Amino acid sequence: MLTDLSPLLHHVTPAVRNDDLQAKKGSWFKFSSRFPNDQKTGWCSGKIFIVSQDTLLVNYPVSSNLVNQDFTTIDLTNQTNPTIPGVPHPTAAQQGTFQMYPVNPYIVYQIAVGMKKGKYFVVLSIPRGTIPIYQMGSSAIPPSLADPVYRYLGAKYPKDSPIESPTWFLYTILNAPQIVLQPFMDGGDTMAAGVLYGKTSINFGVNKCLLKEITLSDIAYLAIPVSPQSTFTVPASRVAVVNGGQNTQVTTAQRQMVGISPGNVFVADAGSTVQTGMGKATITTLKDVEKWQMIQERALYIPYYDELTGF
Repeated sequence: MLTDLSPLLHHVTPAVRNDDLQAKKGSWFKFSSRFPNDQKTGWCSGKIFIVSQDTLLVNYPVSSNLVNQDFTTIDLTNQTNPTIPGVPHPTAAQQGTFQMYPVNPYIVYQIAVGMKKGKYFVVLSIPRGTIPIYQMGSSAIPPSLADPVYRYLGAKYPKDSPIESPTWFLYTILNAPQIVLQPFMDGGDTMAAGVLYGKTSINFGVNKCLLKEITLSDIAYLAIPVSPQSTFTVPASRVAVVNGGQNTQVTTAQRQMVGISPGNVFVADAGSTVQTGMGKATITTLKDVEKWQMIQERALYIPYYDELTGF
């Protein structure tokens, strides 16, 4: 649900622009199989998609004036009415969320987080109310804004993702867990009535992407799908990509394992006898299989949030 591209930028030239990092028509997304395979997120769990039309970028600026050592909360979800802007600690009537999640499936919002210079930092939690994502894993030192030492653990500063060229990206889909950012004022630069204030200013560049699922059959030339409960022999000069389900059997001298999704997938060579059982198969060429592997390797991987905190 997030990527941080700053560690990768030493591989690129200064000529790379911010829009070079944004998804465009024809870009590929690969969603983790850890997304629950249920009515809410089953449409994307473990699947690969292509951006099917031109994207739409919407800039969404969010700013707050904060007292030194104070913070505000930015909840990106659509779970309530919108928050009234400019209120650091809204009342129950003012409290809301910032509506940065799609309202339909097969849409992903790629959100570039760009921060203006200032004496503040940001911590990220997924879902709301949990320990921040950027942590050491030890329960003895959980990041907390209430702790004068560990509040800085894993914090993001404006220099990490500047507004002119953000490298910190969040990804939202319908019904995904809450993504919550908390900007914390750590110094301030304006004195009024003896109180030190500062301004946090973050632009969320929401890149709206319409998705279309793709499979091996979509990219393979003359691919032949095979249904479950079928038995067949792989033709000469062809291979069969088999999704191994219950009672799947292959009689072959060679079994070529391939690193493609979903996990229990292999390639049966020409002359193999395949019984699909509860699984499916696609008869195609090895060249098409290699192309499918390339797409999976180059697709932008969207992890589920619990993959980011389990180590």
